[in-house]
Amino acid sequence: MIIKLDLKDKKLLTLLDENARLSNSQIAKKIGLSKPTVEYRLRRLEKNNLIFQYYTIINFTKLGYFQYKIYFKLQDTTLEDEKTILDYWSQNKNSIWVAQIRGEWDLAVSILTKSNFEFGKVLNQFMNKFSRFILKKDVLLTEYSPVYAREYLTETKPSEFIYGTPSKIYELDETDEKILKELSINARINIVDLAKKTKLTRDIINYRLKKLTKEKIIVQYRCYLNLQNLGINHYKIIFRTKNFDEQTEKQIKLYVAQHKRATQFLKLIGSWDLELEFETENEDELYKILTDIRKRFSNIIRDFDILRIIETYKYNYFPF
Repeated sequence: MIIKLDLKDKKLLTLLDENARLSNSQIAKKIGLSKPTVEYRLRRLEKNNLIFQYYTIINFTKLGYFQYKIYFKLQDTTLEDEKTILDYWSQNKNSIWVAQIRGEWDLAVSILTKSNFEFGKVLNQFMNKFSRFILKKDVLLTEYSPVYAREYLTETKPSEFIYGTPSKIYELDETDEKILKELSINARINIVDLAKKTKLTRDIINYRLKKLTKEKIIVQYRCYLNLQNLGINHYKIIFRTKNFDEQTEKQIKLYVAQHKRATQFLKLIGSWDLELEFETENEDELYKILTDIRKRFSNIIRDFDILRIIETYKYNYFPF
């Protein structure tokens, strides 16, 4: 069921996407509503399954992790087999994103590991169990990736977070890990509940949150939407490139950063070189964007493919 949003709803979701830890009182003040009205609207959005998750962007690069993307084409599967495979990856301690897709591939999984050897073990464990259902697979390493705010909901300040770039490794202790584990899947959890779940004092939690934010381990608190319930489609356009120099890379990255419908740019190592994410109201809008990209950057595009994300099953920047 597609949910119709008014301007206040859109402003509410935009604020949650900018900072999901804003209190209801802070949100009410910013959009000109009473606190009870904000609470009512929020409950309605959650009840209608418009909000998939309040999540925390955690800079896993600074924790020593690399991101690998795997695309799978399935074969000889029943619906029960597909559910078993989705459950496997959703419960895997290294997977940060699991989604059902359409196009050349059926399933997309993003994995965090600290080495190629560790990634190989994770993938081999899966293949040893499910190889009979896998027609083909493609593995890509994310070199770096800027993530952008949803500017199309309402006017909002552009924001960018880049993961994958080299940085000094930050060592987490057990206390940090307890806090990040809870915040990664519930960015709006209040301090009292967080203290109960982690068995830490509020003073310790407040101190660690400030420290993790200062060290840029915690980057942002955001809101992941069930876009299909908004009537919005989520697409990835993947490209193979030619004559792709540093100047052209900057130009296409700037194009994506300034596009209101773009949410992510990924520089990849593997059989594909670039992956651009867009959230559009329909396929025609996506093809207009693609046509524009092909006109502007025809000198570097060798091949492309379109993937549509049907449903997201897991989104967790700290799944360990």
